[in-house]
This record gives sequence, structure tokens and C-alpha cells, in this order.
Amino acid sequence: MNISLPLLPVLALAAWFIVRNLRLRWWAVAALVLLGFYLASSSAGPLIDKTTRDGVEVINKTGTK
Repeated sequence: MNISLPLLPVLALAAWFIVRNLRLRWWAVAALVLLGFYLASSSAGPLIDKTTRDGVEVINKTGTK
């Protein structure tokens, strides 16, 4: 049985739990998000994208037989 979920709502829910349970401040979260955008537009962006896609592919293959 496969469940297909969009990544954005899953990440948003995870971020909400992290902020609530770890007592992070919203300004710290905003700074980290901005850092992510700047990092994605840097020369490391393609490597991060490829690594993320490869990791998701490995996880998806693990569940299928």
C-alpha cells in the first residue's frame, strides 16, 4: 500500500512540531529558511538537490519489493 503525500505539507507539519516542542523562536526559523534559500542558489545547490533526490529514491526503493 502506497501513500502519496506532497512534501511541502509534510515539511510544514514537521516544522510546526519542531517549533512547538523544541521552543525555537520564529525569527530563528525564518533565518534558517533564508539560509536555505541562499544556500540553494549557491554553487552547492545542485549537489544538495542531487543528494536529496538520491536519498528519496533510496527510501522509495526500500519500501517496494
